[in-house]
Amino acid sequence: MSRRSEIPTTPEGLRKYMRVIDDQDICIGCGACVSVCPTNAWELDENGKARLIWDWCIDDFSCIPVCPVNCIWKTPESPETARPKDNWYRFSRQLTPEEQKVFEEWAKKYGITGKPAQVTQ
Repeated sequence: MSRRSEIPTTPEGLRKYMRVIDDQDICIGCGACVSVCPTNAWELDENGKARLIWDWCIDDFSCIPVCPVNCIWKTPESPETARPKDNWYRFSRQLTPEEQKVFEEWAKKYGITGKPAQVTQ
């Protein structure tokens, strides 16, 4: 069942979710996370690795138990070695300044220093 209608569309909506983090160095590109996410917040990147669409993640967490190599965690449970890595997430669109502030608060709270993937559409 799709839960696309739950994707946050306001800064307040974005603020309420914890989200997940993945480690592309561990990911085998099986696509299990992509297939179970009710908001399509996962995609396989140009290297066939799972990448999160940050602003579409709604804390469903169905991706965590289906990952056969255990490379997806709730953000506060993620290993510190995964947090500084780049390109494991992206945004679905250009964030507004208010949304960017929400993202920066989230990143600071959880020690996320990795940069988002820049995707041309």
